[in-house]
Amino acid sequence: MKAFVIFDRDGTIIDHVHHLKDPELVRIKLDLVESLSKLRKAGFGFGMVTNQSIIGRGIATHQEVNAINEKVINHLASHHLAFDFVYVCPHLDEDDCECRKPALKLGHRAIIEHDLTPAQSYVIGDQESDLIFGKNLGCSTIQVKANAEKSGYADYYSETLSQAVNWILSRAKS
Repeated sequence: MKAFVIFDRDGTIIDHVHHLKDPELVRIKLDLVESLSKLRKAGFGFGMVTNQSIIGRGIATHQEVNAINEKVINHLASHHLAFDFVYVCPHLDEDDCECRKPALKLGHRAIIEHDLTPAQSYVIGDQESDLIFGKNLGCSTIQVKANAEKSGYADYYSETLSQAVNWILSRAKS
């Protein structure tokens, strides 16, 4: 069993852009590389779980969403970092699927495929659906400041990814 940090994508590891489908508009959070480096050094695995209803709405294709994810992945690779997994839900809210956060299908997939231990793991996101997903999976949750209201589902509220990671590392030591 392994401790992981699961990240949301938009508003968490990259700046939020409404209906993002152009990789040229991707702005990676300035503290992402430093944050992931600290987590990796401490023995955490990490992954990304992202709701991308723009696919279901016909605004973007799977290929366009994957190109955005690849931009992030390539940026991390240039710093010798990699996500252990990247899972995308392409559905709309009304599709009532089992993979759109806060539903747990993609979290259960991480448990099965990567031996993720929820009680030792964390979910970092900006939206309440990210935090409910984390809570229901059995993880600790961190909300990073973005355009959403502060959520009561967050175990910790953070201005930045660096602050969130420092909180995780302080808890992992104790």
